[in-house]
Amino acid sequence: MSRIWGVILALWFTALPVASAQEGMIGLPLVAQKNGWARYAAESSEGPTEVVFKVGAAGVHKGRKGQWLILEVDAPGMGRISVHFLVAGGKFAPDNLLLVRSYVPGQEPQEGEPSKEPVNAVPSLKLVRKHTETVAGREIEVTEYSAGNALTAGWSPSVPGLGLTYIRGDNPLRLVAFGVGGDPWKGSGSGLPQWPQPEKGKDKK
Repeated sequence: MSRIWGVILALWFTALPVASAQEGMIGLPLVAQKNGWARYAAESSEGPTEVVFKVGAAGVHKGRKGQWLILEVDAPGMGRISVHFLVAGGKFAPDNLLLVRSYVPGQEPQEGEPSKEPVNAVPSLKLVRKHTETVAGREIEVTEYSAGNALTAGWSPSVPGLGLTYIRGDNPLRLVAFGVGGDPWKGSGSGLPQWPQPEKGKDKK
């Protein structure tokens, strides 16, 4: 799981900070839809698994307001682990991470401020195309970005949390289901033994 999470963090640390038009940078906001969630199928050297991102409540740390973003994953032999990130400014960027909490079954919850050490830079994201995809029977608008030659990612304002629809690279990630309210883990596990290829979608003219 550590490699998968590292890919997600590296991508979003670079992509999410909003920059001015003069700088010509791309900024991708969190989709902070109340009680929203998104479930992903992930593939790594450790095998296939599923992860869930949920939008939590608003929070405050040291006078700064933020939004809780929750990552959940079922870890073999440990149970369901969750990591809670308090994010300010609506952007999942290093400077916007105010507080991190981790919950592991059988252990005391841990809480602390994230390290302020510099994050290794990854290539800037470039707009590739806009298209539509069908996920869980719902057609959504997706914008695809590339980060160098190693990664491509899809983002949609319809998907709560990170807004990701897929990551293609060494550790691919693909949106399986999303919604508001209910149990995000309902129906989990389907299709995991065989890793599905992301849909190409339909290019928009």
